[in-house]
Amino acid sequence: EEISAATDFRWRTRRARPAAGERAMQAAARFREAIAILEHARDRAASSGCDLDLAERAATAVRDTVLRECIAAGLYANPSLLGDGSPIRVSSGVDAALMDEEDPPTALVASAPATPPFSPCAAEFAREGGELVDPVLSGVKALLIDLDGTMYSPSGPIPGADEFYGYLLRQRLPYVFLSNTGAKGAHGVQAKLAKNGFLLQAAPVPTDNIYTAAQAQCAYMADHIPHHARVFVIAGGVEGEDAWWMELLTAAAERVATWELRTRLTEEEAKEWAAIAGAAIAAAPGEGRPKVFVVLFTDGSISSSVDPKTNERGYADWSFDVIKKASILLSHGAEFVCTAEDAFNPTSDGFPLPGPGMFSAMFRKLMYPLGSERHRVCGKGGGAAEGGKYMVGHAIEMLRRQGFDGELHEVLIVGDRFDTDIRAGVAAGLRTCLVESGCHRMELQPYYPADRATYVAASVAELLPQQWLPRSFVFRTALAPARTPPRRCSDSLRSWALSRGNIVYASSAHAPSTSLIERLRHYFDAMDPGCTGTMPAADSYLA
Repeated sequence: EEISAATDFRWRTRRARPAAGERAMQAAARFREAIAILEHARDRAASSGCDLDLAERAATAVRDTVLRECIAAGLYANPSLLGDGSPIRVSSGVDAALMDEEDPPTALVASAPATPPFSPCAAEFAREGGELVDPVLSGVKALLIDLDGTMYSPSGPIPGADEFYGYLLRQRLPYVFLSNTGAKGAHGVQAKLAKNGFLLQAAPVPTDNIYTAAQAQCAYMADHIPHHARVFVIAGGVEGEDAWWMELLTAAAERVATWELRTRLTEEEAKEWAAIAGAAIAAAPGEGRPKVFVVLFTDGSISSSVDPKTNERGYADWSFDVIKKASILLSHGAEFVCTAEDAFNPTSDGFPLPGPGMFSAMFRKLMYPLGSERHRVCGKGGGAAEGGKYMVGHAIEMLRRQGFDGELHEVLIVGDRFDTDIRAGVAAGLRTCLVESGCHRMELQPYYPADRATYVAASVAELLPQQWLPRSFVFRTALAPARTPPRRCSDSLRSWALSRGNIVYASSAHAPSTSLIERLRHYFDAMDPGCTGTMPAADSYLA
């Protein structure tokens, strides 16, 4: 009864349209009253021996319902009411089993922010021009957006990504798709988006709105690798307009022409280059510029790029031989330059593929301790002089060329990794949003204490105002009925077990949101459409 009394608040707030000056006070008062009733109900449940977990879920459902109706009525929700020291979570709804079917969940804020270096009123909704303004995007004037794991996955576009892209275009918000790929530049990303039909494009995404770690690394090399240097490149991707040497030539053709670029070395050549690298370091310890560089342009796998000097095919895959040649150079003073340190790449089946960060860590271990300062990362998550300047700094300039004239804290960077996207945003003084549609989930925040997300959401769709959400989005957590009885229960259960055991790819564990018992119930219900409590004997062995 007490929980039902709290639920009545939603009907009152649904009709509420108080004056602008009174909205914050009324929302706060109603919300405090609702919380007090819920706490009392929870205490009563505990003292009477009720199921505390059920009582907690019911209390949370009612609290969220009240808050959502305050939001829908245009009322402010003060973040101090919910302060628990965690980032703001933007969510599409609560437990569907505790909600009325005719009253589907809408956008809500479920917890308050940790103290960021700035104080955006991020947990507040307001009415401007008769439309609800999203709590995250209301204070944002420009966006930097990751792609893989944020806008799309190996299985295709992430639900809501098309609507999110449409929102950016409709609102004329300056934006840059900022990818940590080391195997392609803007034209390669543009072609990938068009080829796979991502973002429902009427026209290709302009290259002025795309920037990659491969491009940032080319710019860094053009500024920092001296004339007549020797450069050993380990590259992935494909040859053509987006090949690494074409990007380099575009960035600094005159200087590049003096380099000795190689994609394949004999052991004798590697030792000769190592001697040159060591001599340069010995001639001016701590001051001399390296003369030899090992450069990694890849997303993990490598391809047999043609050697510019010998015209031979380069290394087609990671092998002991290529690692040995790179180690000979790096152990004698060569500088290591890589695009990114993403540890792995996601796949459609949930089994991660090795990423550039795995190989970068291997070489970093080799160079420790005396060569640690010669390890450069030019993509998101790299140091201020590398990734901070050449990746994020350049992306900010791209936003300004699109008309952005605000402050850095008015830029939101959205991505799925703490150690790249969130780290880059924190270092640059931007707002940050972790989306759980890719690699990392909020539970991993304690492992990245310096890379604190301002916001966390399940996907980019939950950053949108309610009217922009796809109709099916609010029901996505419901278990869809099977059109035909499944023939192999073992495949579904194997997938469920593997996803729960995946310790690195959060999206894999996040996707199958139903519990094991729900999956089993769904299977047996499909096998028993007549609800007789029996199943065909021929199918019993599958169970």
